[in-house]
Amino acid sequence: MNAWKLVATVCVLAAAGKAGGQSTLLNPTKLVYTDELVRLKAPAPGPSGSFIVKENGAEVPYQVERIGDSDWVWVCSTFHPGASHKYEVIAGRPATVRPRVTVRKEGAVFVLDNGLVALKVPGEAGDGIPGPITAVKLGEKWVGGSTWKTSLPLKKFAATVVGDGTLFGKVRLRYEFGDTAFAEIDVTLGPGWKHAEIFERHEMSRGDCWELEASKGWKATQGISRPFSRGAGSGVIAGQVEPNRPLKPGGLPYQREDLFINLLPRWNQHYRDGWAFAATDGSNYLGAVAVRASRWIWPHNNSIEVVVKPTGDYAGLRCPTWKGQRLWWLFAPALAPVDTTYVARYAWEALDKLNHEFLLEWPGQKGAFAGMNFYDGGQMNPTGGIRGAGRRAIADAGKAGDFSTLTRVQVMMHPDAYGTYWNYWSPENPNFFTDFMRVPIALTAQLKACPHFEALRRAAEEKLREDMAHSITLPGGAGQECPGYVAYALRNWTELAKVCREHLGFDPTTWERFKAAEYFQKRITQPDGNVRRTLPMGDTHPAKEGGPPIVDVPAEEVRKFVTEELPGFGVIFTNNPGTERETYLAFKSGPNRGHYHGDQLAFHYCANARPLAVDHHCSYHPRAGQEHMHNRVAFHTEKFPYANMDGYERLIAFKTSPVADAAMGQVESERLREVAKLPPEIWHQAYPQHAFAKPLVYRRTIVLVKGGPQDYFVIRDEFRAPEPLAATYCLHVRADAMRRSGPEVDFAGRLTLVCVEPASFDFESFPWSHDNGGTESTQGARLTVRGQQGQFITVLYPGRPPAVNAVPNGVKVGADEILFTEGVTVKRDGKEVFSLGAGDIDLDRSQGDIGLFVPDAGYPFGEIPDWLVRQRAKRPR
Repeated sequence: MNAWKLVATVCVLAAAGKAGGQSTLLNPTKLVYTDELVRLKAPAPGPSGSFIVKENGAEVPYQVERIGDSDWVWVCSTFHPGASHKYEVIAGRPATVRPRVTVRKEGAVFVLDNGLVALKVPGEAGDGIPGPITAVKLGEKWVGGSTWKTSLPLKKFAATVVGDGTLFGKVRLRYEFGDTAFAEIDVTLGPGWKHAEIFERHEMSRGDCWELEASKGWKATQGISRPFSRGAGSGVIAGQVEPNRPLKPGGLPYQREDLFINLLPRWNQHYRDGWAFAATDGSNYLGAVAVRASRWIWPHNNSIEVVVKPTGDYAGLRCPTWKGQRLWWLFAPALAPVDTTYVARYAWEALDKLNHEFLLEWPGQKGAFAGMNFYDGGQMNPTGGIRGAGRRAIADAGKAGDFSTLTRVQVMMHPDAYGTYWNYWSPENPNFFTDFMRVPIALTAQLKACPHFEALRRAAEEKLREDMAHSITLPGGAGQECPGYVAYALRNWTELAKVCREHLGFDPTTWERFKAAEYFQKRITQPDGNVRRTLPMGDTHPAKEGGPPIVDVPAEEVRKFVTEELPGFGVIFTNNPGTERETYLAFKSGPNRGHYHGDQLAFHYCANARPLAVDHHCSYHPRAGQEHMHNRVAFHTEKFPYANMDGYERLIAFKTSPVADAAMGQVESERLREVAKLPPEIWHQAYPQHAFAKPLVYRRTIVLVKGGPQDYFVIRDEFRAPEPLAATYCLHVRADAMRRSGPEVDFAGRLTLVCVEPASFDFESFPWSHDNGGTESTQGARLTVRGQQGQFITVLYPGRPPAVNAVPNGVKVGADEILFTEGVTVKRDGKEVFSLGAGDIDLDRSQGDIGLFVPDAGYPFGEIPDWLVRQRAKRPR
């Protein structure tokens, strides 16, 4: 699927050109377009100069460009609101015209100049690797420059003029590094443009980039930026971010010191991200605008980082080149492109885009083109007016729409509006995509009289399938987000399903992912006496009556539950389900991280059908993003007494038997991130950080031992680090009191924790409570050791345990022995009854069939690891 197309079913030329070389181009908007570059609907009949183009009967200049496998004919004209221009291509020799844009070679560089913007790009390699932008003109002065930052050797460089300036100028720069790595950059300048268009495609190494030195050669000391948002989240942001400020570090709280703003072309909630930046000396400007999300692939790795230095006179546009593509604008000396009216006219609502990527033919219909400002949170924020628009669209399903409805449906489904998961775009939260897309899907039901209804109906179905493909994991139905948000998605999809069944010809409630999601919501329910409640992990909100929401699960279904892997989430340990002796433990050991807290490898434990060692059900108020607030091992240093390692966890081994069940998970990270001692966390606090030379590796093995007087758990936590640090075993138990005696911690008779290894540790009490959805109080135990590597072996036993004694490589609990080598072995009365061996451990174990979630805001877990990219970066055929 081409990245800049609408969706797989609609992304064809809107009208395929009539016989005889005729094309009709429309202006469906209320805007006047002057000097507008538009392609004809049919490919060129031959090479440039072998034919004539007529517009409404009069000859006009044209330019031919090779795009993909075809040659396309560009024309340039003025289109008034609602105008329809007819074009005819006939044989003949075209008249000679004066070029609209100058493209000339000057020594080792090419100059592009349209009278408003002028810039130089390299024409030859010379020594080293030539930067893509050699200079930009400010008044009478050439400024700026660029350099590559890569360890890859340059194998070949070529600069090719692919647009001669008749209507527009374009130079293609091709860099080849080694055998397969490359970067290709098209620099384009059109008539009347106050910007140059930069389109990049690349496949290099992590960390590779080139940097435009925007402040070089002049005295820029101030920066002007346009962030999408002033900040969001449940925590505290240290004051509002000032978007216009001196070019000095530290302007973004809790972010990288040298980062001024991060540019990408799609609204989100993060105060760090925006769509425009300019360096200025008070009269001249040189900067960038991120445009057209449809032309960005791997956007989160292709965001343009504006960096500054302590000297206060440097602004660099750092352009990563790991993989993917991006389209952005370089502008100087005016600031006009920072006006969204200008951006819309040349990017989102360019007539070439509208005529080639939209269905516009619906004769006799009222209404004009219904566009959106993709940078305006008021129009784009799915938590605001979009939700109301979705409710109205569902209520009005089946009513007669008009031309405005036709275009609004296409605008909202277009990748420029919210990106597309298939280009590895994703919203901060998958539920945002669900909220946003239900508007055009429901509005499609108003277009049954439109001649394009079948294509639009299929497009609506594909958008809903795209949503579910990146929200729900197969098998098992685990959500990309925490349980409460999967429930929210199911409610939305169920409400939308009625419209789909009655008007659009499909029923999403019959789809495999929908059914799997329903199963997941039942399967993860925890026992709480006579009722079952949802698992409270992550931002799962309390019910109105308090506590985790009650879920209706038929008793006959509960009785069938067994210990089960739910890919993407992890494992639910179960024994005696649906009885007073039910044992339940949810082990978060899968990489689905949307709306989850710092709970990698954490667990939520119920014994005898009651919650015991719990994941706090505090949701947003106050959000417990800190890892030490969960039942897991947390890591810290003297400088960072409370820290998150973050990372994406994975289940690497799993095995069950009648006597014991075991699961092993692992998470790695290249740094620690400082956090507050107590909730709430500071929203998306990415810094300060402590970097490691090599990754910190944390592995947890959980063993459920069954068949005795009481089910119990034995847990092994291993860590290895590139340097000495502190590791703290954290446990949070619903109890009124806690007492420690040597290796044993007694939680008021409800639960006993026995630490078998290490023999000595520092101990700290850590009680905490919150009142969100009713008071929840826990007693916390912190067991701390220090070193470069180490392990905890602990026993969790409801009530008072039998004799617990350390044995070589493990522990003896009554008549049971649980022994750890690389895997785990369980013996009962001296006889081996369970074994999970080294051969059962797989670091590349499948984490489930789901699309890749790449978060913008609220999830500072670190970069998506390579193993997860390999598993989940598949595109549909």
